[in-house]
Amino acid sequence: MEYILSRKGFNKSQNKSSDAVSLNSVMQNDLPRPLTEIWENSLYFCLEERKVCVDGRKIDLTVKEFDALHLLIMNPKRVMTFETISYQIWGEEYVGVSVKAIHNIMSRLRQKLQTKLDMPEYIVSIRGVGYKFEA
Repeated sequence: MEYILSRKGFNKSQNKSSDAVSLNSVMQNDLPRPLTEIWENSLYFCLEERKVCVDGRKIDLTVKEFDALHLLIMNPKRVMTFETISYQIWGEEYVGVSVKAIHNIMSRLRQKLQTKLDMPEYIVSIRGVGYKFEA
């Protein structure tokens, strides 16, 4: 798994004078904050832009689907229990959330991430326990 912190819009050039101009213009407009970007095979995840792409194609996710992916991708290979998932996605209102609601979100998320049959399944079900992110 590759984590990349980048400064969007800041390009390094060979010309020293243009570096100074670029740096000055960036500093005057406040430095853009780093982005949390994760690349896993053909999957791209950007937390701050709430953007997910597979094979370069943007994937539209609901708020809950994105939050579920965020939880799993930030904890790779770690099993997240149904209770942990529901608390992290629904917050204080998680008490009434059923396991079926979590299964539905994960099922839709899996379908959206697997754009081809030969693509890996990033989200793995741990029967009776929860889910984990596996690459």
